[in-house]
Amino acid sequence: MNHPGLPAQLRELLHREIGAFLLGTTAADVQSITGQRRAETHFYRLSEGRDGSPVDKMIRLHQELAHPEELSPAHAAFVTGYLVHLVWDEIWAWDIFVPFYRDGQQWPDSANSRVRSFSVHHNALRVWLDRKAYAGLRDNAAIPSLLRETESDHWLPFAHDWALAQWRDWLVEQLEEPSLIQTAEVFAERLRVPVSCLEAIVAEMMAGDYATVPGIEAGLASYEAAALTESLQTVLRYWGIERTLDRKLETEMTGSAT
Repeated sequence: MNHPGLPAQLRELLHREIGAFLLGTTAADVQSITGQRRAETHFYRLSEGRDGSPVDKMIRLHQELAHPEELSPAHAAFVTGYLVHLVWDEIWAWDIFVPFYRDGQQWPDSANSRVRSFSVHHNALRVWLDRKAYAGLRDNAAIPSLLRETESDHWLPFAHDWALAQWRDWLVEQLEEPSLIQTAEVFAERLRVPVSCLEAIVAEMMAGDYATVPGIEAGLASYEAAALTESLQTVLRYWGIERTLDRKLETEMTGSAT
């Protein structure tokens, strides 16, 4: 939202619809509510290799989302956030998960122990980053209310409004009350390990004593730079900057004046 490469007009539009944008940046994980397969909401499979952009696949499959100027401002902001999520998620998969975890050389040789080990460490990293991110949100008390006021109106052709509302409410509940944040518990349940297994690794990360995954800090810095650049370019392509955006804003302003 603050990147200098984001045109001022688009920044203004997204700020006006910030609740929808923020919901969109998390909405791909609505699969936690719907039970859908991950590929149905994220539009890529690791088993298929890096085979095209998930953003392009989503738009190709759901042409009704392809033109933000034809959507309501809130809907367009939501889809913009959703596309940003897809970019960051896919780059994480290929720049962090695959090289440092799935294909890392430091894990046990036996197949079951190997998968269990890298999965626990990978999810511990996600818990740690989640907590760091939450700490950065504490000064913005408006976010929960902005999300609560955001209501989907057939915004996703592959997920019902009730599911997005349930997902939104779960986020709001956790943002409002830190003791209810369930990231570690959710991951531990999926992995079928005690939460303490994750927490022990997170504690090492927080203390700066973590050395199990060599190079992960540099990898994370490289990932964030790449994901920021690519997500910005994705947003600009989606909006057809500048011609399409100018026309949309001109229409809105004319309507407001009327």
